[in-house]
Amino acid sequence: MEQLINALLHALDPAATVAPEWLQLLPAKEFTGADGRGPYAKPDMDALIAAFTKDGVRLPVDENHSTDLAAKQGHSAPARGWIVELQARPDGLWGRVDWTPTGKQMVEDHEYGFISPVFAHTRTKPFKIAKMLRVALTNDPNLPFLKSLHSKQEHSMLEELRKALGLPETADEAAILAAVASAHAAQQAHAGTVAAMGRIALAAGVAANASPDAIVIAINAKAPATGTAAEVAELRNQLTSLNTQYTTLVTSHAKDRAVTVVDAGIKAGKIVPALRDHMIERHTKDPASVEKEIELMPSLNAGGLGNRTTPANTDPQLSVEDDQVIAQMGFDPKAFADAAKALHGKGV
Repeated sequence: MEQLINALLHALDPAATVAPEWLQLLPAKEFTGADGRGPYAKPDMDALIAAFTKDGVRLPVDENHSTDLAAKQGHSAPARGWIVELQARPDGLWGRVDWTPTGKQMVEDHEYGFISPVFAHTRTKPFKIAKMLRVALTNDPNLPFLKSLHSKQEHSMLEELRKALGLPETADEAAILAAVASAHAAQQAHAGTVAAMGRIALAAGVAANASPDAIVIAINAKAPATGTAAEVAELRNQLTSLNTQYTTLVTSHAKDRAVTVVDAGIKAGKIVPALRDHMIERHTKDPASVEKEIELMPSLNAGGLGNRTTPANTDPQLSVEDDQVIAQMGFDPKAFADAAKALHGKGV
């Protein structure tokens, strides 16, 4: 998979070094740090996203945990970027970065190669991660299995392919490869159609790159001159057949793209399955508007009560805000109160 993506990206954009838009913050499995800290339980990514959304605060990206170390000694600890969005993916929790000019330059100059997340977790093993706090740029990562800042590995390559193919950020590997296959087939078929129409154009006595209308005019004009009725009829039939094939190809490619985009939106929780056919039909007619609409849609999985009701709260230590978190995430109030008392922040 990675070799295929590398080959495709090489053709699209020969290895430009840019600061990545998304960072992998946590893996989608239980893990332990290189220094032995852990084990940390498999992250509940939906709960972490819900907590981030509730707080409504961007997470700083600093250098070498300066917020936790230098700032406490009264030294400068500027942010080099801000995590403004969290996203759950099959390989873990990802954060979208709004880089500062300095931070962007640092990453693109390869001053840092890795990241180190900081999060709050429970005190008992396996530690359960309760909240993301911030991220540090580092060259000595405690979680070296997270995607690095510069390697053209699958995550960054997929992002570039999504952009190059005009797919939404929710499109997975299968959707991307399907779009590539569809685009390649369309390109091959289009090339064959153009070549055939060029041969017809030459036979009609016009340039090979003449427009379909010009070819038709030339064929009609050919009858009383040098061509026989049979020759003219054959040229007309060929041209009609090629136009039909081209129209079918364009329609099929539009339908394939619509299916890819809409199914990705459904998987991301932005479109309810009942609207699938409706959205596909709309996309085939106006892809740009529909894709923009899907991009702006909130995910149905990103928080909110949904069909849940607020559990009864009998603990006087829980605030109104705590009640909202309990309702959004379906926690038991007593268990939530006990867990809240046990939480503490710790960087890895």
